[in-house]
Amino acid sequence: MFNPFVRVKPERVKLRALTSTPRLAEVLPVIKLSKALPNWWRNLPSTFDVPPPPDPRMPPHPQKQMSAKHCYAMQEVFKNGLGIPLWADHLVCVTPEGRAHAHAPGKGMPGDQHPPQQFAGMLSPSSVHFKFHSPWWLIADRPMHFWMCHPFYHQRDPFRFQTMPGAVEYHNQHSTNVNVILPRPAKTTEIEFAAGEMIAYLMPMEDVRIDLVVEEVTEAEIDRVNFTKFITARPLLFNRMRRKHKGQETAS
Repeated sequence: MFNPFVRVKPERVKLRALTSTPRLAEVLPVIKLSKALPNWWRNLPSTFDVPPPPDPRMPPHPQKQMSAKHCYAMQEVFKNGLGIPLWADHLVCVTPEGRAHAHAPGKGMPGDQHPPQQFAGMLSPSSVHFKFHSPWWLIADRPMHFWMCHPFYHQRDPFRFQTMPGAVEYHNQHSTNVNVILPRPAKTTEIEFAAGEMIAYLMPMEDVRIDLVVEEVTEAEIDRVNFTKFITARPLLFNRMRRKHKGQETAS
């Protein structure tokens, strides 16, 4: 018999976060937001005093009101979300022509731009696209989607940049590159991004509990995880078809 008052425990999904960057997993890991609360939220009192109305003829307000700490929407973000801190200092140079390139410590190219023809009509002329190349690879133990979005509550200036939102999954593909939108300047401008600042949120799109495991592995292990890049330019589709075919063989 169904009992609406019996709480059903959410399913647990294991999510591995892998990187081959030395000590990054120790210093700036992918992290649950419950363990990386913004300072303003930590310091925010649960209630605050409300001054009496200036006109004594007005009805009095309650002496205390609840702060944003009681906001269910914010509570759920911090309870269930994951955060990707920026893994290195970045200096992004943006030109009036809409070009953006970055300098950052470490190996390889820190970022690039998609050709504008790929997203024609999406952005206004006042915006510039840039993609951060992430050193993190995520592996979920079953198919499920996460919503990648702007780390609004960790950014004091929400208009400095905007992380592009989108649904992502890490069972069939594992990249965590972060696409952002930057303001197009009147003259060439350098925008500084500091290591450790939150660059993206990942919100589970199912009622599950994420068991996050952060690991430093070898580059050979990263290649093993991403072996399809040596086979196809469409690893997501390839892995889906491979697993579907394998499942059909098992069922038969």
